[in-house]
Amino acid sequence: MYKLKQHLTLVFLCSSLAFGAIEISVNASDGIKPISPYLFGRNVYSGYGGQILDNNDKTTAEELATMNSYNEMGIRFLRMNQGNNSTKHNWRKNISSHPDFYNNVYYHNWNLSAKKILDNMPETDAMYGFQTAGYAASSLNYNFDEIAYKNTYGKDAPRNLDLAGGGKVDGNGNLISKGNPDLYMEKWPADSTVGIINHWRDELKYDMNRLKYWSMDNEPELWPTTHTDMPYTYLHNTLEAPERIIMNFVEVAKKAKAIYPEIKLTGPVSANEWLWCNLRYYDAQGNVKEGVVTDGNIRYCWLEYFIMRIAEEEKKANMKLLDVFDIHWYPTEKDYESRMNWHRVLFDTTYNYPGANGIKFINGYWNDNQTKEYIFKRINDWLTQYFGKDHGVTLGMSETSLKDDDAMVTALIYASFLGTMIDNGVEFFTPWTWDPGMYEVAHLFSRYGKSFRIESISTNDSLVSAYSSINATGDSLTVILVNRSQNESQKIN
Repeated sequence: MYKLKQHLTLVFLCSSLAFGAIEISVNASDGIKPISPYLFGRNVYSGYGGQILDNNDKTTAEELATMNSYNEMGIRFLRMNQGNNSTKHNWRKNISSHPDFYNNVYYHNWNLSAKKILDNMPETDAMYGFQTAGYAASSLNYNFDEIAYKNTYGKDAPRNLDLAGGGKVDGNGNLISKGNPDLYMEKWPADSTVGIINHWRDELKYDMNRLKYWSMDNEPELWPTTHTDMPYTYLHNTLEAPERIIMNFVEVAKKAKAIYPEIKLTGPVSANEWLWCNLRYYDAQGNVKEGVVTDGNIRYCWLEYFIMRIAEEEKKANMKLLDVFDIHWYPTEKDYESRMNWHRVLFDTTYNYPGANGIKFINGYWNDNQTKEYIFKRINDWLTQYFGKDHGVTLGMSETSLKDDDAMVTALIYASFLGTMIDNGVEFFTPWTWDPGMYEVAHLFSRYGKSFRIESISTNDSLVSAYSSINATGDSLTVILVNRSQNESQKIN
């Protein structure tokens, strides 16, 4: 089936490529894996200065041009829930409260952005989100005057003060008293959050096959600092906090699966490397603390604990509650070498990552010698350990930023992420930022790559990688070569 008959495409993505000695071998009948089209994805900030608006029912010429550019680029997946903006989204009133803007409530009509995608991007699916925190925005009438505040104290004035609902500041712009969240926020049970499925499927008649993926809220490990208007008793101490997060997740997942069995639920949507093992919670006095999960005398890395508990709840419910294990990661290293190796943090068990931090708590206690991340491999191992061999849970990364001041460097980082994820069967990838150099890479992989990954071996893979793919009929093969050397020329055989 995979005998190469007709066509081979070689694509070189590099800073410089000339003379050295690296051997590349490609085997068109080995390591065959389907490539998920959802790896060619991105976030869209639709409500505030974004590209696909959810606050205007008219499709503007600018929006249409943006969607056409996505089509041309080969984008196949859009994360539309806007991160923190999704946690208190109220689909019935089409509003949401955003913590980065004084908890003010804004109009966000997901019905509109979903329809624009369905109408104008026929090859692209979208992911929205359920609210698992248990609260949603309720009123537009109690917003803080942020425009006057910024005009008085400047554009760099703090944005994350709890001022909606009657909060006050002093003459220097500092918080005097918090607003009353009961004025603009209401309790939002599981039945309410999953009700959007019935609304879209049964009332608006949307094609739910293209709206199958649903994010289970956003970065719950950070709620005590990102959503400070929720009661502090809500996420209290190192056992009650994770259990509240998990049991809310389970309740929403059960109800979503009951009304839409084919749905794909993604979680825990973990915030960043430190939060992969730690989470924030409130102590008895309402102060924010953070650490690993403590269950009796056992201390767990947060992601392992989450997997263990969801596996237990799946057995009790006798139904699948998690389909894609989704994390966020925002690496911060500035040097070229670190950036060229960011992709190795995902699966490479030999790579000593200079930014290793939270992973030092991988066994529940700080181990300063722990420098190897391979976070996706660890997750796969935990999934097998707790769910069993054929668990069917895939991997995704729904937020990251790969930006470099040099567009070529950004392109190489992004290409390395895509190639690594393709090689390892990752389900979706939606970077939060979209920067110069990424358009061309997405176009290259999506438009010139084929449907099935095949094995490629490099004698110096950290420097030059080959990412190869073949079509279903075996008559067309593409090899994408990525050279990460900043200054050295390389000869490739």
